[in-house]
Amino acid sequence: MTQHKLQTWLKEAGIDGKRITFHCFRHTFATLQVASGTDIYTVQHMLSHANVSTTQIYADIMDSGKRKAAERLSLDGINKE
Repeated sequence: MTQHKLQTWLKEAGIDGKRITFHCFRHTFATLQVASGTDIYTVQHMLSHANVSTTQIYADIMDSGKRKAAERLSLDGINKE
């Protein structure tokens, strides 16, 4: 039932040729919640996860992204006093 509505939304958004499922939406929702600062326990309850370790996956994704962003920074051009 949700897949039919999902396909309608994707078509309206101009997204075609990609296999996107309801699970993809849940994953994106959780990742964006963690990225915006929602605490992990709130996200756990929003997703109805019985165990916070399941939800922790989304926090780990964000930690990895932050680590990669920090590694891209270069301090070579900063004058030291």
